[in-house]
Amino acid sequence: MSVLVEFPGGVCREVPSQLRAIGSQKNRADEFEQVPLNCDPHWKYEREDGRWIAVHRQGQLLSMRPAAPAWWHFIELMMEPERRAHGANVAEASETVRLQSAA
Repeated sequence: MSVLVEFPGGVCREVPSQLRAIGSQKNRADEFEQVPLNCDPHWKYEREDGRWIAVHRQGQLLSMRPAAPAWWHFIELMMEPERRAHGANVAEASETVRLQSAA
């Protein structure tokens, strides 16, 4: 499902949306509305006078990366083919990263 959003410059586009409950009361049926998903890294969507408008996001989005290589990166059989030739270098790097048991 999608909802119509007005972007700067007057351009209107449909963006992915979800159905969200507005509110419910005991004697009335639930009411729902289409709400745009805030999944765009450049735009966020706000309601203004009954319509949705796009607003530039402020700040930065950072990709999440593991702080240390995963445990299987140090097992030769599980390495990527291009890294197998450099197995000694990976073993040396593993000295700084200690594995902990899950128990």
